[in-house]
Amino acid sequence: MEQIFLLTDYRNQFYSSTKHRGASIDLERLRNDLAKLEFELIVRPFSKVDFCTQNYKDKWVLYQSSEDPGLFYKSYIDDILLGLSLQGAKLIPDFAKFRAHHNKHFMEIMRDLHTSPAIKNIQAERYGTYEDYQKDFERIKSKSFVLKSSNTSKSRGVYLLRNIKQKLKFPKKVSGTPSLQNARYLMERLRTGNKPLHISNNRQKFILQPYINGLQGDFRIVVYADKYYVLYRSNRPNDFRASGSMIFNHDTQLPKGLLDYAKGVFESFKVPFMALDIGVKEDEFFLFEFQFISFGQYALEKSRFYYFFEDGIWQKKPEEPDLEREIAMSVAKFIKKTTTRTCAG
Repeated sequence: MEQIFLLTDYRNQFYSSTKHRGASIDLERLRNDLAKLEFELIVRPFSKVDFCTQNYKDKWVLYQSSEDPGLFYKSYIDDILLGLSLQGAKLIPDFAKFRAHHNKHFMEIMRDLHTSPAIKNIQAERYGTYEDYQKDFERIKSKSFVLKSSNTSKSRGVYLLRNIKQKLKFPKKVSGTPSLQNARYLMERLRTGNKPLHISNNRQKFILQPYINGLQGDFRIVVYADKYYVLYRSNRPNDFRASGSMIFNHDTQLPKGLLDYAKGVFESFKVPFMALDIGVKEDEFFLFEFQFISFGQYALEKSRFYYFFEDGIWQKKPEEPDLEREIAMSVAKFIKKTTTRTCAG
């Protein structure tokens, strides 16, 4: 059996589930599901990865991310994964996909670098400080944007910028990082007359996505290999945001071409699973956000069917959801496809 190393966090948990808050998947079930597919699962905490005594070169490593407050633990995971990547481990998914999790700024960099034109009809402005944003203000002040703090989810830190007041207020608000160092510099200036170089008090990175007017909601599509789980999310009342609204429909009429679009995007990223947030306006599709790891599982776990593409058409199949089964199946198919692709050159 080929081995897969799975890395758990400090709570001995892995991945996410909607079964209860902060729930881990059932690792024993995942182990059994992978064994049926001829893979041996070896569970190991991040804290027990030892680069002095262990060699993960050419080993498959299945991992997770974290959305802990302040992203302190995510930073720790970042170090471990980069070390594994440098050692030659085969991360599932690759390190760049981890970097994009809970990091909308890097997600937009991935979009800019990606080869698929299907996701290029959204081009975001990216900023590391409010000062950088101010330098661009004259160029962009006539446009409407959706402002997103880089590391938020469920519509927190998301604002619509339409008028000058909003465009001055909210970017400054979401980028705020008050620095005691500036107070010390002020005291030094008063005491000595020196003028130390000012540190920005607004260093939280953020993005501005073009506002697509007239949308009543969006589609959340979660893909596991060849299974597509679709959830329609209506906007909040008197709001432009669908994420976090909890106004869901699992069995709505799908716009023509939606699944074809999702399939093309998913396959272009070469990952075992993916979550896509897609808006539709006048037969055009807009990929607002995309995640490859540790994304919410509501679309899968509350669904009673999935879509699949076979014999040139999309079909709908009833099935009880099973997150562990889908992870095992997707990872096994991904490894076999990747191995075949590598062998074929």
